[in-house]
Amino acid sequence: MDYTIYTDGGYSNKHKVGAFAYVMLDSEGNEYKKNAWKITDESNNRAELKAIITAVHHLPTTNLNVEVKSDSQYALKTLSGEWSRNANTDLFDVWERVLSEKQPHITYAWVKGHNGNLYNEMCDKMCNDAVGFDIGKEYEKYK
Repeated sequence: MDYTIYTDGGYSNKHKVGAFAYVMLDSEGNEYKKNAWKITDESNNRAELKAIITAVHHLPTTNLNVEVKSDSQYALKTLSGEWSRNANTDLFDVWERVLSEKQPHITYAWVKGHNGNLYNEMCDKMCNDAVGFDIGKEYEKYK
């Protein structure tokens, strides 16, 4: 792989705010780039999608081999075309433009969230830092 990208997104329906983040590693496993953005009036799924779309958009060149790792099965399976794209169609239009521009060779991998994976945890923390509180706490009551 030329790059490995870890992503995460979260959204608080209670506070109407969320965030998405990515960490991009080069082929040596070094952190190449990372960033997070705060969002409002969105959803958790949109945050997860935006994390991946934005990360691929920020690849340094075209035609790279990229592994995208996310704890969102929804984002991975809809972006890969495995699941149908019935909602968030505006983001899938953006995804298709990014793919056309960057022409990456992508493999998708699911990682279990909140399970000690260094870069998944880093993305989660970046999201929480962007909004100023622990987004995931709102969902703990549903476990």
